Amino acid sequence: MLNNTTSKILKMHARRNPDLHVSSAAYSQLSPSVTSATFLSPTVASRRGLLSPSPPPSPSLPSLVPRHGKKPSTSGHSRLVKRFLIGFSLVTILVWVIVRQIYAHQAQNAQFDDDGEEWEMVGGSLLPEEPSAVVVQDLKGKSKWTVSIPPTFDFPLAPSQYQEICHQSMELSKQLRQEANAANSFAKRMLNYYTKDQYYMDIQDAEEQALLPPSKAGGRPKGFVEDASHGATTGLKVCDKSLTYVMETDDAGFGNTLLRMWMSYGLAQKENRTFFVDDTRWPYGKYSTYFQPPPAAGCLPPSKAHMVPCPHNARHIVVSGATVRQTFGHAFTEEYEDPRKMRVQRQHNIFGLLRTGYEALFKLQGEDAKYVEERVESLYTPVREHKGISIGIHVRHGDKHPMEFQFSKDYLPLDRYIDAARDFYIERVENAGGKKDKRTLPEGLSPRHTSAKMILASDDPEVYDAREMGHTLRAQDRIVLATKKTLEAAQGKKNPWIDEITGWEGGFYRDVFLSLGQSVGNADDVTKLDSDKVPEAAMGLRELVGRAYIMDLAVVGQADTVVCGMSAVGCRILAIMMGWDKAIDQGSWRNIDGDFDWKGIIW
Repeated sequence: MLNNTTSKILKMHARRNPDLHVSSAAYSQLSPSVTSATFLSPTVASRRGLLSPSPPPSPSLPSLVPRHGKKPSTSGHSRLVKRFLIGFSLVTILVWVIVRQIYAHQAQNAQFDDDGEEWEMVGGSLLPEEPSAVVVQDLKGKSKWTVSIPPTFDFPLAPSQYQEICHQSMELSKQLRQEANAANSFAKRMLNYYTKDQYYMDIQDAEEQALLPPSKAGGRPKGFVEDASHGATTGLKVCDKSLTYVMETDDAGFGNTLLRMWMSYGLAQKENRTFFVDDTRWPYGKYSTYFQPPPAAGCLPPSKAHMVPCPHNARHIVVSGATVRQTFGHAFTEEYEDPRKMRVQRQHNIFGLLRTGYEALFKLQGEDAKYVEERVESLYTPVREHKGISIGIHVRHGDKHPMEFQFSKDYLPLDRYIDAARDFYIERVENAGGKKDKRTLPEGLSPRHTSAKMILASDDPEVYDAREMGHTLRAQDRIVLATKKTLEAAQGKKNPWIDEITGWEGGFYRDVFLSLGQSVGNADDVTKLDSDKVPEAAMGLRELVGRAYIMDLAVVGQADTVVCGMSAVGCRILAIMMGWDKAIDQGSWRNIDGDFDWKGIIW
């Protein structure tokens, strides 16, 4: 029980150690309520026997029933041995009970020193040196779990550490619920999305009860993106609740980062949390290279020790590529999908979260924003003035293959895109007198004279030169990804026997992107590159690729209709840019990759 700021506490932490060996005798001396998460986990078969230590088994006693007609032995020696064994067993049990009480008492007396640097744990151990989920006892003596992040760790933590914290948290929470419901012998492994975990204690509360050392205010983490307030923080207080999105990804895709960031922003607004962005480990460089500052927070970020990936009901949560499944997993889908609707209509609420993030965050920076505005004006205004139709086409090749089984090892035929575009033209222009579209054409013009444009965006430069795409226009030509043939024609090939130039034939590939501007001899060398130390020249090339991607989307997203394949993240992003009414209700967004509907989360 805790009586003052140096009160006695009971803690445990969850930590995996494959080299740890614990004998049953040593374990029997510990309090069963104070164990590490490795002992608590009922999923580890080799440790189930450690969950409830029991006293040594009593020795077998001689049978009282004569066997095979023999008379029972009545020797005094046997009776002496029997009495000795019974006495020895009783003494052993008594000693075991006494030792257990002593260790439990010592655990209750564990305390930390005044400067908060060393926290004594059960059995003389210290607070875990790694960020971990730990179990403590609150003022009422009830076991609760919380998260300990030592002050020596910077923000953000490594992806593996965020994953481990969530894994430990789930196991500890489940174990505490099982112990509390032992009579029922049943506890749900997963809670509903907004079900408050009654066994979780927020880090701030744990510090106030002196169960964790007080964290020091470290100011704004160095990787946090400056918001629209431009650093004006005088007189501001720490945010009550927050959600921080960490822009990190292991798939090198720009689209996934956008989608998850927009979803995080929409969720933060829904839950009345302040939104922050961190770009410390983003493969594409700095947020400000592409976008204008996010909306002003109006308050200060919390201490880095208070920002945790799990549970979702924590005051200050972190969402990253490592924990996106915890934040936007099955519990999130069950919460936000509309069970009363069918097919794509079930996704309306999730689409709304993404649209909120898009409207607040997708504001291009500087010259790129000006270029996109002028490009949209030049491409689409003449078409709209003549009551024509613009059709955006997005083709993704590279390391992204279709969801449709027939083409899952290849790519969708380009004819399919053109056929879908032709269908749009027939529906919206040639059949304009029908129920779907009652537009009137200028006097003297027939539907076949109506203006129409097809605007193409692709990660594969060879698609622009394909025969099927002969009547399309590039979405943007400010930054163009070139083929090896084009580069050699422009620069000349110095050595006919050595490939000195690499192009984007086939589209975007993760390894090609990560190796830009760096010395790579073969494919295996890509895995040896240090992602935290990217040369300036290499980062400059990455930024060009990223800027080309978002300008392509920004231009195509302004078209009247869009044709694309659902397997590409960019295709789903285009639907968000168009809006629910236009893309879904009016059917102006069309997927040609199998019979799939738009979906915000695809694992």
